[in-house]
Amino acid sequence: MSRGQARRQRAERRRGPEDPARAVAAAVAVACAAGLATLVFAPLEPIAAVEVTGARHVARDGAAGASGLLGVPVFRASASQARAALLQHAAVRDARVEIAVPGSAARISLVEREAAGRWVVGGTEWFVDADGVLFPSIDPSAAPSLRVRDQRTAQRSAGDRVDPAVVAAALRLAKIAPGELRADATAPSVRIDAGPDGIVLASGAGWEIRFGTAERIDDKLALAQRFLRDRPTARLEYVDVRSPERIVFSPQ
Repeated sequence: MSRGQARRQRAERRRGPEDPARAVAAAVAVACAAGLATLVFAPLEPIAAVEVTGARHVARDGAAGASGLLGVPVFRASASQARAALLQHAAVRDARVEIAVPGSAARISLVEREAAGRWVVGGTEWFVDADGVLFPSIDPSAAPSLRVRDQRTAQRSAGDRVDPAVVAAALRLAKIAPGELRADATAPSVRIDAGPDGIVLASGAGWEIRFGTAERIDDKLALAQRFLRDRPTARLEYVDVRSPERIVFSPQ
């Protein structure tokens, strides 16, 4: 054996076998360092993607933009502020916002208003829900075809609220089909006048039914239906059932 070989053997005997515990500790230290780096640097990453679900009336891209989250560093992003911004849209009833750390992404779950019908004011057709809230929609087919023309004002804005009782009464009348009241009532339509006539159902044949307020709308409609049933061909200008106890009509 040469002198060099002998020296290597003596060095290996002094060094001894590798300690397994030391190797495990080193691996754990590396993993902890990687995790710490993720925790330190991940919040600095800007939010690069916003997923939006539950949108029909609101454009997904529009909701993502309105949230104010895109491009904002995760540590500065606020789910509560994003939710408050989304609730400014009249079509949004509620919203849930989640921000992923790490991941640099956000998720928005919208709860939109359910359209009960269409509310026409001036030249604008809004959707309206059962609470009377007016709101726009990117989907023109996302509301029933029930339509009411509100002539009490020339203009409304998104988020304006109409008396829910008036909405319910007017949409109830808007459900009346052609020919249902009388054979000549072929194009029924509903409007709301500013004066005492209030809610009015026009027959499309030159005569109309004046209901006044929304109170006892079913009783008023039943009274008008009995009257028309007894006069299927009589010439009429109007039938006034503003009082459900009595009926006024013209011509007499």
